[in-house]
Amino acid sequence: MHRTKCTEMINGVLAPYFLKKLVADVADQRFSLLLDESTDVSVSKYLGVVMRYFSNTRQTIVSTFLGLVQLEGGDARSIAQALVAFLEKCCLKKEKLLGIGTDNASVMTGNKSGVHQVLKEEYGIKYLVLIRCVCHSLQLAVTHASNDTLPRSVEYLVRETYN
Repeated sequence: MHRTKCTEMINGVLAPYFLKKLVADVADQRFSLLLDESTDVSVSKYLGVVMRYFSNTRQTIVSTFLGLVQLEGGDARSIAQALVAFLEKCCLKKEKLLGIGTDNASVMTGNKSGVHQVLKEEYGIKYLVLIRCVCHSLQLAVTHASNDTLPRSVEYLVRETYN
């Protein structure tokens, strides 16, 4: 198959089939989402969504890519609105959303106007749990701790050695 036909097969046949199968596996149980926003080279904003849930058919916790949502804006309300619309499109109930895992960006985790707070207050998901990225938190803690104890050149050397 060439690119056009292959794209149409994926978008028109395979993707709807696997999404329907995923929604059937989730059924009516709770799930969590891992979210990360990104901007591509054309300056379009996207929200990557990964779903975690307990699969009754596999008898294990499953993490799977759910979708890539194009965002109209980069503020918390736009992201929350796009996420809720995407869940409705996928036939997943927002009331079953148990938690979200994000990086530590203020647009996602802000106490007054972050995505987490908007979902809780404006969309009625009262018991939504926020899981902040441990890797980002650890990096911030190490950087802060090393400001007074290590010369900048040592931190730079360690960071660039990894890169």
